[in-house]
This record gives sequence, C-alpha cells and structure tokens, in this order.
Amino acid sequence: MSIGSTSYVVYLVLVALFQASQSPERLDQGQLWGYVVMIVGLCAAQIVFGYKANTQAYGLTIAVQTRLRLFLADYLRRLPLGFFTQRDTGTIDALFTTNIMYLEPHHVLESLINAIVTPVMIFGVMLVYDWRLALVLASSVPFALLALRYGETVLARVWRVQTETRTQANARMVEYIQGIAVIRAFNLAGDRLHQFRTGLSDFRIASLRTVTQIVPALILFSAVLELGFALLLVVGAALVTGGHLTGERFLFFMVLGLAFYVPLMSMSDMMELYRIMQNCVRNLNQFIHLPMLPTPQTPQRPENATIEFNHVSFGYGDDQVLGGISFTIPPGSTTALVGPSGSGKTTITNLIARFWDVDQGSVTLGGADIRQIPSNTLLAQMTMVFQEVYLFHDTIFENIRFGNPNATDTQVMAAAQAAQCHEFINQLPDGYQTRVGEGGATLSGGEKQRISIARAILKDAPIVLLDEATASIDPENERLIQQSIQALSANKTLIVIAHRLTTIAAADQILVLDRGQIVERGTHKTLIATEGLYQRLWNTKIRSNGWAIASNP
Repeated sequence: MSIGSTSYVVYLVLVALFQASQSPERLDQGQLWGYVVMIVGLCAAQIVFGYKANTQAYGLTIAVQTRLRLFLADYLRRLPLGFFTQRDTGTIDALFTTNIMYLEPHHVLESLINAIVTPVMIFGVMLVYDWRLALVLASSVPFALLALRYGETVLARVWRVQTETRTQANARMVEYIQGIAVIRAFNLAGDRLHQFRTGLSDFRIASLRTVTQIVPALILFSAVLELGFALLLVVGAALVTGGHLTGERFLFFMVLGLAFYVPLMSMSDMMELYRIMQNCVRNLNQFIHLPMLPTPQTPQRPENATIEFNHVSFGYGDDQVLGGISFTIPPGSTTALVGPSGSGKTTITNLIARFWDVDQGSVTLGGADIRQIPSNTLLAQMTMVFQEVYLFHDTIFENIRFGNPNATDTQVMAAAQAAQCHEFINQLPDGYQTRVGEGGATLSGGEKQRISIARAILKDAPIVLLDEATASIDPENERLIQQSIQALSANKTLIVIAHRLTTIAAADQILVLDRGQIVERGTHKTLIATEGLYQRLWNTKIRSNGWAIASNP
C-alpha cells in the first residue's frame, strides 16, 4: 500500500513539473514543497508502522515456533522407541530446525499483502481512470502466472530431493562429530570423511539441479510480466499521439504501472516460499500422524509394585524377541535377568516401562494393565539406570537432582554418597557445580554410571530397573555400590540385568533367558545345582576370573 501511495504523490510532482515546463509561471514552489513533505511523511509513517508491525509479527512468529517445538518435543516423548531406531539424528533434527524455521507467518503475511492486495487495488484505481490502459497493463499477468505455475510444479519435484539430501548431509555431519573419538582411535578419518564429503556433494548437486531447473521458469515469469509494461508504453504512446489520451493521464499510468508490477515480481519468491512451506508442513504432518503409544481409555492406578508378565510376545518388526513368556515379580523382591546377548533381557525392562507395547499378552503392575495406566503415573512408579548413561550438559548437582527436582542440597549429596560418587565429585575443581559437557563427555564411564545411580536413588521410586548397572564401574567401588543399592532399595521391587553374575547371587529370583524364552528360573543356589545354562554361564564367569595376559618369554 505504501508503494501505491508514494507513487501517486510522485505522479503529482511529475505533473507539476511537466506543467511548469510548458508554462514556467504555473510553477508553484509551495505546492512542490508540500509534495516533498508528503513523501517524507509517508516514508516516515512507513518506517514507524513497518517497525511496529514487523516487531509484533516477529514476536508472534517466535512464539508460534516455540510452541510448535514444545509440542513436537512432547509428542516425541510419547512415541515408541522404534521411531528413534528407524531414523537417524539428522532427520529428527530437521523437524525441529529446518522445517519449523521456514514456517514464518510474518514474512508470509507481508509478502502476500504486497504481492496480491496492492496490485489488485492499483488495478481497481486504474480501471476507474482508463479501462483500456488498465486491461493492457494487466494483459500479461495471466500468462506470467502460467509460467509461475510451471515453475511451482518443477520446484515441487526437485525441492523434495534437495531436502532429502540436506537431511542426509546433516546426518553424516552429526555422525562424524559424535563419532570423532572412534574415528581417531581406529584411523577411520579418511573413510568417514569420505562419507561426509559424499553427503555434502549430493546436497550440492541437488541444490544446483534445483536452481538450473527452476531459474528458467522464473526468468520466463519476469520476462512475460515485463512485457505488459512494454505493451503499456506502446499503446499509451499511440493513444497520446492520436489525441485519445492526455499526457498527464499517461504519466499517471506509467508511475502507477511500476507500482503495479514491482509487487507482482515478488510472487516468484512467494511461490518458492509456498512450496518450501508446503514441504515442511507435509513433513510435520507425517510426524504428528505417527502412531503414539495408545492412551488409556479407562485409566487405572496400580495397587502395589507387583509386576506380572502374562504370555507376553514381542518383536521388533519381523524379528521376534520374546515368545509367550510369563513370570511374576513380587513387591520388595530382587529379580535378576540373565542370559546371552540378544536373549530379551533389556526388552523386558523396556516393556515394564512401556517404552513399547506388547504384541500379545499383557504386562500388569499392581493388578493393572500398564496400557491402562497413564504414562506419568507409570513412570513415577519406577526409576531406571540405563546401560548407556546420558548426562545433560549441566552441572553434576543438577544432573543428580533430575531424579527429584524438589530435592534439597542435603538430599542430593546424600544420594551421591550412597552411590559412592561424593568423594570424586569433591575432588573436581568446582565440585558439584562442575559442568559435565554434552552426554557427560568430561567424566569416565564409571563416574557417569555412579552419577546415574545417584539420580535413580534420589527419585526413590518403588520399582528400580538396573540395566548393566555395574558393567562399567571400577572393581574397587563395585562392592560398596552394591551394598548401597541393596540398602537403599529395601522394600523396593528391583529388576537387575548384569553380566557379572556375582552381583546378583543374592537375588530372590533369577530368570534365565535364551532366544526369547525363560529356560530356567530360581535362586542362585538352586540354579547352580541344575546343570543348565545358568551353571554354564557361572562356570564361564569363574574361569574368566583367572584369565591373564600372557607375557613373552
């Protein structure tokens, strides 16, 4: 709108100058200065209102993007773990960054008004002044829009390929950065860098292909649109020379004609933005229509911490992991899951926490099917120490307090002492306020493990899941940690996965798994007396204690 208003004032200035050139005595300097003041006033108003509109619109955009990212984050935590195992980090990262970044409503609204509303209003004014020149002015628009439509079709085809290659390039970059230690340790720099370079090369090729295929359509759009202005010059000049149009009116059409075409030129950018946004919206729609873990129709609350598996079968795709297993874990007892790698131990703990839903059968907690227990209620009943410990890029104190955000300083330190990490924390330069880096990169594996145990202890949930909890802890601290866990897990339901069978010898029951089946169950004493898989695993453990690295004679 400001373009049309300013153009009209410029037209008045040109008319005054044109009249003055014909008759110098008709020059009114006061009138000219008035026009100058009007132009300055319009520009100032445009700056003030433009600043106000853009700041408010940008604030709205940030608010919308923030709420959308929070919505996606909340949706993400309710998806089955299969979503993460089937997609790389770059794809998930693109959902939160690239796809949302292009959804900027303040740019869309401003561009839409300039590209459509302003030309339509100018065309309406021109129809009132001279319908002939108005039709000439707009004669090229339909043909230009056809060229734009063709470009939109091309962009829709090539942009998707460019987006996919960008996502793959981002994934290779994240993989290269996260795996830099392994890359250096195994001298894989050349191989992994080659894959990273290949990903960037594919993205560059796709980007160039996008440009080379879309630019001809955009050039055609601009050329056809500008032909309308050239036609206006020819027809207008003919009407003026024939005496059918005054010079002032022709000048009026020339000035407003520019104001008519300039916003239309931005429609090519609008087309590209529209297709990009359409692609982003499609990606987001695909994400939010992924099946979540079903919410309970009739929410139930567990009566106690008894866990039961009733003929449970589960598989990852076509690969069956558990086949019709049943067992009961009484409240306040310790149950150990033992078996070869891939036998289903970790899957059982994942099903207890309902990271997945069973394919057949049911898992109950306190008599209630966990599928009928609200997620927050279910997870409040248990605490977990994962096999791969993840610490947030924060202080050690805050990483422990994640187990209970309302815990006092004394409670946090008590949990750290129980997990045998208070001493090494105090030896750090900043003590509990030491930042651990992303994923806990500044700490050793054993230190991270103990902090995660402290976090689990602080939560003080009735059910404790320990997945390989002592696999990476220093031998001198293992006994103390086991004692502290036993003391603090009193009257709790404890489920332990451990390859170090000595750590679970005191368990109330041991479930021995093999190929998704429970092949043995009992206490350590009864299983040792049985010539079965557990006895073989135990004997292997005993023999391994005597292994040593032979020295050269």
